[in-house]
Amino acid sequence: MKKQFGELKVGEKIKVFGELLEVKKIELSEKGVKQGRTKCRVEAENEKGEIKVIIRLTNEQVEVI
Repeated sequence: MKKQFGELKVGEKIKVFGELLEVKKIELSEKGVKQGRTKCRVEAENEKGEIKVIIRLTNEQVEVI
């Protein structure tokens, strides 16, 4: 199933670059001056316990497990 980054919730499992991650924290920014779109900053933990930070536009798609 796919969702937009802006619709993610803490605790959901996502697959990014072939790696399974669990969402730990989500921050949404305000609209930027240049692009005029909001961005989403996601902190997610992989199976080894490493924290990965992903920054994407809120309307981009991600695979949710």
